Amino acid sequence: MKGKGALALLIVLTFWLILPSQAYAYIDPGTGSLIFQLIIAAFVGGLFTLKLFWHRIKKFFRSLKSEKHE
Repeated sequence: MKGKGALALLIVLTFWLILPSQAYAYIDPGTGSLIFQLIIAAFVGGLFTLKLFWHRIKKFFRSLKSEKHE
């Protein structure tokens, strides 16, 4: 177990020394719009999935409600 901790510490220190502290980079408009489209697509996909399984979801909660009253 002691060897794994030392190895993890060595890996973290190596990455800390190799990676720069500042990147001086920017996100161009194409990348920004792609990220925005991915977020919207994930939201619409989630809504579509919810629509597909809506009857199962209602049935599940109704069964929980009916079990609670019995």
